[in-house]
Amino acid sequence: METSLRVIGRKDYQAHAGPLKHLYLVGNLQRPVPHPFFRDTGAELALCTLQAGDNGRFHWHPTVTEYEFVLEGRLGYFSAAEGRDAWFQAGDLVSVPAGVCVRRLVREPVRTLTLKVPSKDDKIHCERCDRACPHRVAKNQNL
Repeated sequence: METSLRVIGRKDYQAHAGPLKHLYLVGNLQRPVPHPFFRDTGAELALCTLQAGDNGRFHWHPTVTEYEFVLEGRLGYFSAAEGRDAWFQAGDLVSVPAGVCVRRLVREPVRTLTLKVPSKDDKIHCERCDRACPHRVAKNQNL
């Protein structure tokens, strides 16, 4: 059991915030990162700094729910099931429940704080998905 506070200071990760679009500060990270982080299997926390065109790929998680708080700018998500996009601005909190397939849309610089519960690398992209979907993207195809 821990008996004192722990901290990762801004100076410890700030230099990596530009080069890394997703700066993972908490989680059960399995890939190396160049900065300190708190290991935790129950949650994953990332500071995201994205530029116009940093769109994501269609994906969903079988067990992970994502929460994304928009700190600055605007962020969009295209919902595969609904066939439409939704836009969020600074101060909005977005929840993407486990099982919901989305694609991140970035048309201007945006900063977010993303929480994933639990911390598990279970992301499913189109090439591994067996769902019937009109938005299926072929492997190596960019949108």
